[in-house]
Amino acid sequence: MKLRVATRKSALALAQTTMAVDAIVAANSVIGNAADSNNARDSLTYELVSMTTEGDRRLDKSLASFGGKGVFIKELEIALLEGRADIAIHSLKDMPAEVLPQFKLAAVLKREDPRDAFLSRSGAAGVRFMDLPAGARVGTGSIRRIVQLKALRPDIEYVPIRGNIQTRISKLAELDGVVLAAAGLKRMGLADQVTEYFSTEQVLPASGQGILAIETLSDKVAEPSRSELAQILAQANHVETFCVASAEMAYLKALNAGCQFPVASFAEFVGEDGAIAQTLKIRGIYWDEKFSRLLRAECVGAIDLNAPDCVQQSKNLGVALAQEILKQL
Repeated sequence: MKLRVATRKSALALAQTTMAVDAIVAANSVIGNAADSNNARDSLTYELVSMTTEGDRRLDKSLASFGGKGVFIKELEIALLEGRADIAIHSLKDMPAEVLPQFKLAAVLKREDPRDAFLSRSGAAGVRFMDLPAGARVGTGSIRRIVQLKALRPDIEYVPIRGNIQTRISKLAELDGVVLAAAGLKRMGLADQVTEYFSTEQVLPASGQGILAIETLSDKVAEPSRSELAQILAQANHVETFCVASAEMAYLKALNAGCQFPVASFAEFVGEDGAIAQTLKIRGIYWDEKFSRLLRAECVGAIDLNAPDCVQQSKNLGVALAQEILKQL
């Protein structure tokens, strides 16, 4: 079987897509080798269907000014609907809090480093963020980052930047530093350029940051003959990360928030590794524009990873976190 995979054309997107599909093939080769050698999964291959999205084309404007997160995935979803692709690979943080009913989030890979990273103009051993002089200029395209960085250093000028990783790093020629997602830097082999990583207590990551999502048509839209595809994708799904992703996106949905809002959530399993019932902790922030204050909240709950409703349990925790934030408004 050959998978046709929709992806953006950027170097990072192509690297992440290849990584994701290689993981799908590897997960299913184990199944195929253990069963009948004629099983279709033994010969699972793929081809990339690359395209440029509106978000890639309109680099002169902020995402909030022309449609938000969906501008990175619309063309890929059209390819699914038109039958030009079987699956699409996205960075989960680029997806809306709720996918359209024609589609579904079929699987996610194990989360990469979710933190934000600071790159100094003077290199990996350069000036750290908290040691920058007052009035220093730091580039970032995220209002989520800006409101949190201002809480740490209100005396710094934050400069909006957009573009691919290489373009943003090139801004160091005119800025004192830039802030990027650690996951993308690591996947591109650029971790050696990082001056320091912000802890999640300092800067809460974007909801879904570091998670690669595999999207396909919903069961209502897909042809019955494509049921094998669901089984193939399920083999590559990382259950713990799927629960984490579900909690974080449910938080955004409950607050009706997109990328134009300074809002974020970060969920993680804490406690004993390998336990069936684990504690999921989720923290959230929300910028209260009316009173110019950054609201924070935290919720914890036990998640039975073997239970059929473990994803729903996780979503419920994300909604509970949103309710704690709303109580403060």
